[in-house]
Amino acid sequence: MMNRRRAIFGMAAAAATVPLSLGADDAATWTAWWERSKKYTLAVADAMPAGDYGFAPFGAGAADGVRSGDGARTFGQLMQHIGQAEAFYLGRFGKGGPAPAPPTGDAGKEATIKYLNAVLDWSVSVVRQLTPADLTAAVTAGRGNPMTGLDALLNAMIHTAHTRGYSDMYLRNKGIKPPSYQV
Repeated sequence: MMNRRRAIFGMAAAAATVPLSLGADDAATWTAWWERSKKYTLAVADAMPAGDYGFAPFGAGAADGVRSGDGARTFGQLMQHIGQAEAFYLGRFGKGGPAPAPPTGDAGKEATIKYLNAVLDWSVSVVRQLTPADLTAAVTAGRGNPMTGLDALLNAMIHTAHTRGYSDMYLRNKGIKPPSYQV
């Protein structure tokens, strides 16, 4: 029993030491993930009727999209927050020029989908340009916390998926079945 544990631990430790790389195939894979994420995020955004973009499941978000007190973001603010976080994390790489800015004071459906299209196209272009050196380089994100480029890339992906998951509850509260994710 002990030898099996040592063997499994040894294999896990060896796997953890294999350096992460970003070869041509890997870059295409990351880009494909971002393209699928964009498609799904836009499907979710489109599923909510324009008249319900101001809906918040409890409380109300502040006008700038930042939660205040116990309030929740409106659906439009939530969807724009996805784009803002993508811009924040992927902006650490300094590629693709400045990220598109969210619409000021307009979290309606038309403005939000236009913004999401622009910022997610920008995100795909940044990911497409990444090199192995970008993933191992140190970047700074949030309150000066150091991280690697790979950390920033994964934070962007995880944040988008996590926040987009909230949107399911917004849609279901309105009696709308969320779009299915296509792997």
